[in-house]
Amino acid sequence: MTTRQSISADGFHSPIDREIGLPLPPGSNLPQREQPVATMSTLRLYVFFFLAFLSVSSGIIASSDGVTIFNVTQALIEDGGIAVKGDNVAAGVDGRLYSRYGIGLSLATVPFYLLGKVVAAFAPIHLTPFVLKGVASLTNAAIGALVCILLFLTAVRFGYSQKVALQLTIAFAFSTFFIVYVTKSFLTQPLESLCILGAIYHLVSFRQDGKSSRLFYAGIFGGIGILTKWFFVINLPILAAYPLISSSRRGRRPQNLILFAAPAAGVFAVGLWYNFLRFGSIWQTGYFGITSFSTPLLVGLYGLLLSSGKSLVLYAPVTLLGLLSLKSFVKHRQHETWLFLGLFLINLLAVAKYRDWGGDGAWGPRYLTLVLPCLILPIGALFERGTRAAKRGFVVLILLGILVHVGGVSVYYGTYFRIIGEFPYEREITDPLFLYKVRYIPNYSPAWGQFEMAMRNWRIFLRGERPAIAIAHNGARIPLSETDREKLTDTLDLWFAYSYYAGLPFSLCLLGMTSLMGSAAVMGWRIYRSCTRLDQQVEADPHHIQ
Repeated sequence: MTTRQSISADGFHSPIDREIGLPLPPGSNLPQREQPVATMSTLRLYVFFFLAFLSVSSGIIASSDGVTIFNVTQALIEDGGIAVKGDNVAAGVDGRLYSRYGIGLSLATVPFYLLGKVVAAFAPIHLTPFVLKGVASLTNAAIGALVCILLFLTAVRFGYSQKVALQLTIAFAFSTFFIVYVTKSFLTQPLESLCILGAIYHLVSFRQDGKSSRLFYAGIFGGIGILTKWFFVINLPILAAYPLISSSRRGRRPQNLILFAAPAAGVFAVGLWYNFLRFGSIWQTGYFGITSFSTPLLVGLYGLLLSSGKSLVLYAPVTLLGLLSLKSFVKHRQHETWLFLGLFLINLLAVAKYRDWGGDGAWGPRYLTLVLPCLILPIGALFERGTRAAKRGFVVLILLGILVHVGGVSVYYGTYFRIIGEFPYEREITDPLFLYKVRYIPNYSPAWGQFEMAMRNWRIFLRGERPAIAIAHNGARIPLSETDREKLTDTLDLWFAYSYYAGLPFSLCLLGMTSLMGSAAVMGWRIYRSCTRLDQQVEADPHHIQ
């Protein structure tokens, strides 16, 4: 690995450093790989990940949480207000109903809702609600692609080669439960991940280039995280501590803290104002269970780490290697190690105590989605050592993770819950037996059960069979009769499958499926080769930029 050997008077190691703007702070223990000025095009990367996510998206908004978030977006655009009807609402100060959730994702959906209105203008009027929700459902795929860009750039900031950075990003995007939340849900996990990774990227960048604007941007990301979900606030002390502890200039620590905290507080104030508009109090969110931490700690930890239905290592096997790589990572990135451990542990412990620690009904431990990057980025330290066993283990764990998520990507998790009798819910969330089969009994683990369903339903789809269902145009969350809902057990939760079920020709649906998947695969291969060539150029002549 090419490392920097000397420091010039201006604090940069080479002409390359000056062009990129990556000085090494005095006393830093962060050896860096010199990177070419034109790193892998972020636009190409974004298009690749967006196409990949789009190819397996459901194209619908089915969960009650997701519909409520969508309804807020619709109210903002159509009515200029925030009052909504439906599930997951609470009575407001004026007697009307308001969403219990943060407004972050609803605001992020506005551009997609407006795009949906444009598309709907060319569709039959009775399909307008489906078109609006279908286009809006792509919000998380777009956000997910941004998360992948930030993870790649953070890996490059750590001095990893472009190829290693891409491998880590692919592992995160396709072999963890993150892929289910960017393609199947309209929940806040992708936006939370964007906020925490955006803050991490700018904090790490600040330590390297010393630009005060980095702290401001990190604070903005932290504030948006709170605007998205109030629970995100537990991360701010850890994020704020990083520039204070890692800074070599003690005299600037108060100023650094203000630069981070001020924008975070500004966005936080917007969230308080949103509370006041809804419920007449800045501290009332409408989500009455947000302060309920009634689960015994060991029960929550067992569920999140070891259970057959919610285990982190089951739904993100590659994180095992991440934990094992911390010893190598800490040698050169001590402060970043403590940052990652702090974020992981504070979320793990808080979620373990939370009354709904499983985030049900959902796929895997969804409340831990935002800390997945903290467990994947350290793996690059093992790669830099060049150990063959680590690289082989990495590939095996990625393939295992992809296999696990075949079921999550192909079949809607609510359908599986219905099949095994766990939905509709018959117990309260606080009941120890709530979703007991799904969470604790291996025979009923969604990872296995939905994989079997996926294999069966793919065979049905590829034979050209489809259920005879009648779609109601009544504005219902799931516009099907109870009889037709039972038929969903034989369907795929994929946009091209739904298009076929709605009456489009089978050949056209297959063409759409193969075109998107094929385009993403070809683009991904070309990006991988480009990363390899860029690394070879740097290794051959680190002072020459193509």
